[in-house]
Amino acid sequence: MAPSDSGLGGRTGGGFGNEKERVKVGVSDAEVTTRDVTLVTSGLGSCLGVALYDPHSGIGGLLHAMLPESADHPGPPEKFVVDGIDQMIDDLDRAGAARRSIQAKLAGASSMLDLETESASVGEQNVDAAHRALEARNVPIKNADTGGSNGRSIRFEPAEGKLFVSSADGDRRVL
Repeated sequence: MAPSDSGLGGRTGGGFGNEKERVKVGVSDAEVTTRDVTLVTSGLGSCLGVALYDPHSGIGGLLHAMLPESADHPGPPEKFVVDGIDQMIDDLDRAGAARRSIQAKLAGASSMLDLETESASVGEQNVDAAHRALEARNVPIKNADTGGSNGRSIRFEPAEGKLFVSSADGDRRVL
């Protein structure tokens, strides 16, 4: 994924009145924008949404990752938390964000199935991978809404650094 100065990546959104243009981010996808748009994704069950942004420039992006690390699994970098974070940081840098100013917010990574296992759920593994990857890259996590048993949808406004989280149980919060 290469950043675009349009922030649309070939997709268009729509808005009414003063509503910002919305750009959809699909599963195993990411979008970086330099424009004042709203990045949206839904269907975050065990998947993790990673919002990265530079609060000084307003440049930011949203990642919808399915699995923690590629570890010989096929797929684009955005399918994986660690690879997707690396790709987004590079894209943010190319778009003009200051690497030292990049901050993160996380949402999703629920335990959707009630399976008794000794290993961590995919959601927990995704959160752990994000924490490790972001710490190694000196990117602070400013806020998070992860875990639990409910899916989430999120809207991210990079220019303001606001992440709006809607849970399947009706809970809504702004990170």
